[in-house]
Amino acid sequence: MSTKLKETTKVFSYILPVWSLWYLGVLLIIYIISHIFSNEAMSSFFGFTFTANRTYMLVVGIIVMIGFLEWAIGMGVSRKTFFKSVVLTGIITMVMITAIAGIVSSILSFTPFSGDYLFEEDLRYLSETVYVIFHFLSGLLLWAAGLLISASFMRGFWAGMLSVLSGILAITLLLFSEQLLNYLSTLDGMMVYLGLLLMIILIVIYNWILYAVIKNIPIKIR
Repeated sequence: MSTKLKETTKVFSYILPVWSLWYLGVLLIIYIISHIFSNEAMSSFFGFTFTANRTYMLVVGIIVMIGFLEWAIGMGVSRKTFFKSVVLTGIITMVMITAIAGIVSSILSFTPFSGDYLFEEDLRYLSETVYVIFHFLSGLLLWAAGLLISASFMRGFWAGMLSVLSGILAITLLLFSEQLLNYLSTLDGMMVYLGLLLMIILIVIYNWILYAVIKNIPIKIR
């Protein structure tokens, strides 16, 4: 890993955890309030965060690209290094929020806010391990989609609108992937990993397009 890549990733690794801790704190308050006032069964905090995490990664991806690309170029960071850095940052962020959500959920299991079931019922046929992997990959997909949307708008309006459509497509494919994984898990346990492989391929495609867009964004150095 080059020095520039280490330095850039370190900057993001300081900023994103702070944002993520605020996000998880607010989400925890919402979860507890929902438990107090809702009469319906609820998942654990770990499962509760899964859908919200995808939205968070999408929004933060948009903010990071708009807020930091020009700064990075001005600091002498190459576009390739910036791209690698934001990809690594996305992975680190997903690992962090997943781990913290798991720890908080374990603590809440000793309280009245433990939840009635671990995960959302939409994926009830999947094992816990596969569900966590699916959650992790879906967060990375929407992180890439968020970066792509903001990068494309920096290229121009129509490029941005096309990227919005790609973001909608990513969300649609995630919904399809949930049903596909459920279906595959009823056929054969090993078939589920085919669905996960397709998600990885989709993430690679989105990142490949993202890098192509980043290379051609006009940046004015002040």
